[in-house]
Amino acid sequence: MHKKIKLPHLILFPVLSALLLILSFPRFNQGYLAWFALLPLFYYCRATGTGKKAFAGGLLTGLLFFLYLYAYMALAINFLFPPYLGILAVICASLYSSVFFAGFTLAFAFFLQRGRPLLTAIAAPSLWVLLEYLRAAGLLGHSGGFLGYSQADYTLLLPIVSLYGYWGLSFSMVLFQVALFYVLMAKKDQSVRFCRRTLALPFLLLSFVLAAGLLLPSLFPVQENEKPLRIVLVQGNVPQEDILNPAKAQSNFDKYIRLTEETLKRHRFPDLIVWPETVFTLNVARYRHGAAEELARLAGEAGSPILFGAMFADQDTGNVYNSILLQRPGLECFDPHRYDKHRLVPFAEYFPLPHLFNRIFRSNVSLGMYTPGRAAAPFSLDNFTVGGIVCFESYFPHPALEIARQGAEHIFVLTNNAWFLQSNGLDQHIRAASFRAAELGIGITQVANTGFSRSYDYRGREIFAMPAHREAISLLETSIPRRHTLYRLWGDYFVVLCGAVLAFCLLYGLFSSRRGRSRRHSPPAG
Repeated sequence: MHKKIKLPHLILFPVLSALLLILSFPRFNQGYLAWFALLPLFYYCRATGTGKKAFAGGLLTGLLFFLYLYAYMALAINFLFPPYLGILAVICASLYSSVFFAGFTLAFAFFLQRGRPLLTAIAAPSLWVLLEYLRAAGLLGHSGGFLGYSQADYTLLLPIVSLYGYWGLSFSMVLFQVALFYVLMAKKDQSVRFCRRTLALPFLLLSFVLAAGLLLPSLFPVQENEKPLRIVLVQGNVPQEDILNPAKAQSNFDKYIRLTEETLKRHRFPDLIVWPETVFTLNVARYRHGAAEELARLAGEAGSPILFGAMFADQDTGNVYNSILLQRPGLECFDPHRYDKHRLVPFAEYFPLPHLFNRIFRSNVSLGMYTPGRAAAPFSLDNFTVGGIVCFESYFPHPALEIARQGAEHIFVLTNNAWFLQSNGLDQHIRAASFRAAELGIGITQVANTGFSRSYDYRGREIFAMPAHREAISLLETSIPRRHTLYRLWGDYFVVLCGAVLAFCLLYGLFSSRRGRSRRHSPPAG
């Protein structure tokens, strides 16, 4: 019999789990701790023994973790609203994400009460994957704090996401912790043989998932261009307050013109020039006369297309999009093909009743003005095909997946992270790009206004980085190596498998529980 711990002391276990998770993420970056971070929470669920307390423990862990992780969001909101609204938004976002932690611990307690370690070891990681998938879905969806993102620094693990998508990595991490939990919590009257027999299958499954994920992706052949491409990346380092100031529109745009002209003196006739998100704003269109003509002139003199972010106003519909446009050399206007951002940032780019909120808070910019894009297609250039996604979208697998399936050989993430100053929000965002690269088997380069501007190869390994928080112009030379991946071919098939496994475990757990009760209440024979 183990000594019972009082509830006030048990609260320390959810707090410990939250602390381990915090240390696993930027800027502590001790990602190995994430492989053990849930163990205190598991022990709490076992010790309390009730679903209600398990739910509360999961909520506490999630709330502490997400308050730390989401604190950077207040910086962006402070540009538009009073500071108290930034704090309120962080609390609300943290509570929302914490509910998924609480749902997990509630279900974990349910499976613990069934008394079947094998069932719990398989059901728990499947449930975790489904809850992360649901947390990233819908209007409020966000994948910040996904457990597997803590492993971005361990590139040897990234082949796993090529096979299963991101989901296989988080599944493996939770499966390992549940199996280890049962080893550590085995009762004293259980023999080593019994523990091995009970937990052999979970560890065998973990070994299979990891071995297949690490070894099979290398079987896909790597393709690359014979002639390396020369791509100029421009990081203007324009402060967010200047971007929001109409009086600064001309100088902001001219800075990118100047930086590009400077780099063309050293690197003549590159294959592509890339600017970050919303360099060409509506303020530029209104207050910087001749901006479009200046851009066309620059592309013509460079002999190179310019890929850039813009606020695009559709003259026919009046809709405004957060877009990626292409200025080809020799053309007087933008290429008619453009990419419009699909996943808009909730309560910023998309806002219920935007006119009411703008009127109440008198914000510096018009909130909720953007319309989500629909079709997504890459840009075909002379010797290669590139795709682009915008900022927040790199947190999610599907925008990049859709473009890769349509033939993009390299994807650019155009972003303006000046909203987040020098917070760990920058670190969290750049990590997602390495996962998208490994998932799809193609290179992904993030080009940011203030940083981080980095490039990852088809394995998710960093190959290029620009200094953050300063003006920078760099030349990326790449033969755009790429390979097919199972995730690119099949998409979120692993999530579907987890759903099927969880459904089976739930039905089996309910059935076995009812059968056990019926046996206890049945009259003795004879």
